[in-house]
Amino acid sequence: MILDNLKSRKPNILEYTLLAMGIATVAIGYYFVHSVTLRYGFGSFESSMSLLAWFGIVILAVIAAISESSKEELKVIINQQHEEMRLLREDLRRKS
Repeated sequence: MILDNLKSRKPNILEYTLLAMGIATVAIGYYFVHSVTLRYGFGSFESSMSLLAWFGIVILAVIAAISESSKEELKVIINQQHEEMRLLREDLRRKS
């Protein structure tokens, strides 16, 4: 099949680091939000602000991972287009 010929991209060190940071952010953030909620109550200003800050940090981690992944995929696409342009130039030279 066509998909068998494609090389799958391996995650790089930065993506593994972002994964570890994301997991740590979720775990540590949950602990702090839970402790603030237990101390002040669920409807308090402090618990809602800690929850919003935690969501913001998690969203930033996700956006960083998405941008790194798209950058790596664009690099693969650019290399494929470069190879295709090289082959097209060789074909054009042979026909001339």
